[in-house]
This record gives sequence, structure tokens and C-alpha cells, in this order.
Amino acid sequence: MRHKNKKEQINKILKKKKEYPVIDLYITNYNNSNFYLSLLYNNMIDKFKVLYVPIDAIDTDKIEEYFCYQFINVKSVSYIIDQIKNVLPKYEQKELRNKKNKNIDNFQIDLEIHIEKKIYDFHMTRYLPKEWKFLFEPIALLFEHVPNIMGELAIEILSVVMNTNDLIEYQRSLNCDLWKSDLMEFFPVLKDEKKIMEGNLSFLEKVNGKYYAIIENHLLIIEYNDSSKILNIFCDNKDLVYSSYTYQVLKAIKENNEKPFFKVKIIEENEKYNYLCLGVEKQKLLVIKNNKLSTISLSKKKKQEIIILEDNTNTLQEKLDKAMM
Repeated sequence: MRHKNKKEQINKILKKKKEYPVIDLYITNYNNSNFYLSLLYNNMIDKFKVLYVPIDAIDTDKIEEYFCYQFINVKSVSYIIDQIKNVLPKYEQKELRNKKNKNIDNFQIDLEIHIEKKIYDFHMTRYLPKEWKFLFEPIALLFEHVPNIMGELAIEILSVVMNTNDLIEYQRSLNCDLWKSDLMEFFPVLKDEKKIMEGNLSFLEKVNGKYYAIIENHLLIIEYNDSSKILNIFCDNKDLVYSSYTYQVLKAIKENNEKPFFKVKIIEENEKYNYLCLGVEKQKLLVIKNNKLSTISLSKKKKQEIIILEDNTNTLQEKLDKAMM
């Protein structure tokens, strides 16, 4: 049975049971898995419940056997509904409720709010956007009432709002085995010798679960989930995502050909920030800041405000000393 049909069947069963959704959360192709969560009101017993259904486990017509319920405190529901009501008027226009990345067909999250006989549908890719912070508590509430194995997924979805993860709008997502697949089939450009570009790969390093690369002064960020075999690609120039530069970076990852960045700590107004650093150029420190190539002026910095964390060849220290003489 297709996932869409399963969802329709779930809705029919709920209607028969006189259980009406207040919040629906449908998670599609999230690391190749699919889930349905819902905050429901049961009209027959006048109580609220959270329903959890692992969509992929359903392989028969007996869908209800896969329903996992947990009752929820009425006060918690009332608080959430009141919070939502105050914000929803800002989202009357449908286009304001869609933050999906059109280039990625996995990690899809669809949330529906049923309130005062209206449905507000919100659509996002992978993460809850910061500007939709008002949805944090409703989503967290749902996950609090489902099996503990869903905890890791909840943390990932909510990580941007919690500032535990930098948001990267990945431009392409490939279903492939990075280590075993023939990656050339994903890069048609390689069939045309005139379009093949061999670039200078100056830096490549895995940091916090992502590969950061600098090739011909372009920043590429590669994320790979080995269990789900999903490869996400970001490039500061979206036209280069399927170029031979990206293929060259992926090949270097497969061959374990890492070229570490310099690492620096910058002290600014009693705050400390760590950066991946590319070097020094014209009185400026070249760094990756908020997943973008950026510069920090050295003319306004004192030596004690720049701490080198990693410089195996002492190259950065020498250039920094010259620039700050």
C-alpha cells in the first residue's frame, strides 16, 4: 500500500472512531522512514490523545493494529492552542506557510493545524525554521508522547530553533552509497570533456559530521548519512552543484584525501567564536562564518584577540605575524 493511501486510510479510521485531529504531523522520507503523529480529540470520551503510527511498518489492511496512543493532559492542550491562536492570523496567506526546499524530495515535514473550522498547513524541509518558532512547543509536545526511539528525530527537526545546528539549505539530495556507488552516473557533465574542470582542492575536512571543502575558492558542504544512504550537497554557487568540482570533492572524500583547515578562535566583545580558517589575505583573515566564506579585518584586532587553535605547519602564524606588524 502506498504511503498516500495509508494516510487516507488512517484518516477514515479516525473519522469512524470520532477522533478529530487538532495537529497533524506527517514526516516523509526522513532517512528513508515515514511517520504520522497527531494530537486528537476523542468526541466519545471527551479526551485528548496523541497518536503515533510508523507508516513503514504497515504492510496489511489492518492499519489500526499499528496505532500507538497516549492520553494527554487537557491543560497542556489548552495552553498550546491558545499560543497558536495568537500567531495564526499572520499566516493567512498560503505562501507564508511553505518553507520547503524545492530541490530536495526527502526530509519533508507537513504539519496541519485544525482550529476554529479552518486548516492551516505548514510545509518544511528537515528542520523547523527559526521564524516558525511558535510551532516548537506543539511539535515537542507530540514527540513527548511517542516512543523514545523518536527522540533523536525530534532533536534534529528542532535543532535550528534550539541553536544546536547551523541551518544549511542543501541544494541537492542524492540517494546513493557514497562508498560503493559509481558517482559518475550522477554527474552527466563528466561525459562532455569540454565541461570537465579540474580544480585546486585547497581544503577538505570533516567537521561536526559534515565535509567542508574549498575548491577554486568555492565553498562546498557535503553531508552524508551512511545508514540511510542519503548525500546532501551545498555549494556557494548553485550552478556548480553537479559540476566536476563537486565530483572531485566526493572522490577525494572516498579516497580519504583530507586537507585540514586552520582553526582560530576570535575574541569579540567578551565573546569567543571558533572558525575554520583559510589563511590571511590583504590584512584580512579568511574564514567560514555561518556557512559562508567571510573575512575578518586584522586592522581592528589585537594579537591577543586572535588565538590559533590548529596550524600544523606554522604557516598561519607566520602570515598573521607579518600582517599584524
